Amino acid sequence: MLLVTVRELAVDRHGQRAVDNLSCRLHPGELTAVVGPNGAGKSSLLQALAGVLPPARGRLEFGEQDASAIPAARRAQLCAYLPQAEMPAWSLAARDLVALGLLPWGKTPDRNARVLDALRQVDALGLANRPVTQLSGGELRRVQLARLLVGNAALIIGDEPTAALDIRHQLQLMQNFRQQADSGRTVVLALHDLGLAARYCDRVLLLEAGCLRASGSPLEVFTPDLIGAVYGVSCEFRWRDGVADFVPLEVL
Repeated sequence: MLLVTVRELAVDRHGQRAVDNLSCRLHPGELTAVVGPNGAGKSSLLQALAGVLPPARGRLEFGEQDASAIPAARRAQLCAYLPQAEMPAWSLAARDLVALGLLPWGKTPDRNARVLDALRQVDALGLANRPVTQLSGGELRRVQLARLLVGNAALIIGDEPTAALDIRHQLQLMQNFRQQADSGRTVVLALHDLGLAARYCDRVLLLEAGCLRASGSPLEVFTPDLIGAVYGVSCEFRWRDGVADFVPLEVL
């Protein structure tokens, strides 16, 4: 289990301030959605959490330890990160791409079993021996998600993980992330689909222009006033047979 604490974080990207003065906590056992319009700073925040972008100011803590003081090899074991978009540079079998997620642990005797189990979790077992350069966009995304999950990291970070997936696999994936959180892991995802965030996530961080506009449960954050102000659309938050449902209505 890993508690992640973000204290007055600022992140610069291409010479511009992408995240500013952001503080929050990411709790083990919770599935957190980072939402906001394009350019709000979602990817920059996730890259800072993953160690891809250094903080310009502020502090990240993993447990009680400053994240910057954790050796890179150990941080790679603690944190699994899926970027928004990546294309394989060479043609390797899908199972070998997934196995890259085990590199921080070196050679493991159960490597093959863990790779196949991760592929099974994302409904991609049948793709195990296919070259990744021959996969469709959705198939490749599922294989990349298996690589994210194979190491059983304490902190799982996904930047728009449902992109390119069909409806069935979006739901299946969010159910899987829900299970990961329920097992005690800390899971944070950048999402554009607020309906998925409302249905599956415990906590929502709403970003606007690099700043944290609101934090709380989906019911607390997905209000007509907040969504109208940040996204410029009207909306409704409903419960249908005990399931949360976010419905965007019209452009304001």
